[in-house]
Amino acid sequence: MGELSEDLERCLCDCACDEVRAAKARCSCEEGRVRETKRMLLDERRRLLDELHASQRGIDAIDHMLHRVSCECVPCAVDVSEGGEGSHE
Repeated sequence: MGELSEDLERCLCDCACDEVRAAKARCSCEEGRVRETKRMLLDERRRLLDELHASQRGIDAIDHMLHRVSCECVPCAVDVSEGGEGSHE
């Protein structure tokens, strides 16, 4: 299981997993503790999905604001009859 456990640790490190947890997952894999290894992988997967969903909510909020700005931020019309170019009260 040497190659598998090395790949597992590398995968978790690439996913910004805590180095201690990645090493622990590697040990679990090397010792044949499949359920523990899978649980650790699923925990990291869940963490990444939570981050993804939080980022997606932020993107959705920004998209909504971009749409509102496009619709609601209309340049002020210049009223020449009130004496001036672009005077705003």
